[in-house]
Amino acid sequence: MLWFRNLQLYRLAPDHGLSAESITDCLAKRPWLPCGAMDLMTQGWVPPAPHAVELFGYPQQGAVLVALKTEEKILPSIVVKQEAEYRIAQIESEENRKVGRKEAKDLRDQVTHELLPKAFTRSRVQRALIDLEAGLVLVDAGAAAKAEQLLSALREALGSLPTRLIDTQTTPQTAMTLWLESADAGEFDLGQDAELREPGDEGAIARVSRQPLDSDEIRRHLEAGKLVSRVALSWQDRIAFQLTEKLELKRVTMLDTLTDAVKDLDAADQAALFDSGLALTIGELRGLVPTLIEALGGEQGA
Repeated sequence: MLWFRNLQLYRLAPDHGLSAESITDCLAKRPWLPCGAMDLMTQGWVPPAPHAVELFGYPQQGAVLVALKTEEKILPSIVVKQEAEYRIAQIESEENRKVGRKEAKDLRDQVTHELLPKAFTRSRVQRALIDLEAGLVLVDAGAAAKAEQLLSALREALGSLPTRLIDTQTTPQTAMTLWLESADAGEFDLGQDAELREPGDEGAIARVSRQPLDSDEIRRHLEAGKLVSRVALSWQDRIAFQLTEKLELKRVTMLDTLTDAVKDLDAADQAALFDSGLALTIGELRGLVPTLIEALGGEQGA
């Protein structure tokens, strides 16, 4: 019952001036609305807890869970292109003339305008945890660009969100390379997946999966000058993840110890189960993230 599959980590400035109440109130003023007939996309906030539909920010243990919903119309460009080309061909055949560039563009716009109300839609919900107590914003996103979309929406809703990327004393790439060279990741256990790259944009890439990372093959890659760009780790037999050179956590999963803890949760109903699961997630992340930062030498300027 971990709430995040991927994590992008941001440090929240100490003077942020936010509270659970202010966050909830601001997000409630920008709720998600479904796409209208002529909308290509809509985006807005939705209650993250199904049992608390009035709360657009769900507070728990000094943190606030938020959820951004995006709905997009599915109108492939090839469909518009083909219909526009068909109409252009009709005009040229019936009127015995060449359709100019501006007229062709106007036809494509007309086709888009006509097809948009009939287009299917797809939606997605992206979560983030604003941990006011720990001074962190944790966004469930596989890439920084997707996380920035949510942060941008948060800044727009809240008026301000003073965050920065976490900058550690030792870069993740340097630390991961040292961990594989010594076959020792300190507080973390090495998994069986890694990616190693030669320096430079054109450098060779080696990916290994489901094999020990202290093998001769890994050693040869390191001796050849490759640096580690991604490695699988686990923490206290509770959480497994892949750490990247950009300090991203990907493929976050529960291990047996944490799975057993979830099974033992004392929850009488779905609302209680939601609260217990969220509290457990917050507690685990408050242990994992600082331990990871410390393993990378701590934060710059801290």
